[in-house]
Amino acid sequence: MSRRPISILGRIPWGFSLIIYLAVTYLQDIPLEGVAGYIFVVLGVVVLFVEFVKSGDISTTTFIVDHIFALVAVILSSLLLGYLCYVERTIPSFFYWFGYAVILGDAVFSPFNAYRMALRNIGVSGQ
Repeated sequence: MSRRPISILGRIPWGFSLIIYLAVTYLQDIPLEGVAGYIFVVLGVVVLFVEFVKSGDISTTTFIVDHIFALVAVILSSLLLGYLCYVERTIPSFFYWFGYAVILGDAVFSPFNAYRMALRNIGVSGQ
């Protein structure tokens, strides 16, 4: 029964929480300098940790769905940065770039971790 909350947490695409947080703070005109920015940095570190752990022991279907969500998150965050740069004519702050780096890092490093864990699980090693 203790496995159930972890499996529920593993099904959530956590990268979207960063995009939602940035979009809500932008739409509500909440400045990211100060407490809101620090909360965002902590959220980014938690998202990286959870996504990396989540990519450990997963099934084939979950692997593909996780990569699709990571790709969609990269596209959405690119659209958000593009909107800020070209439509709003503002320079995105450190927090927007940090969020984009976390989402991009998740999209790049989680597949490597999942592949490494898959090789370990089937007993294939380079030694």
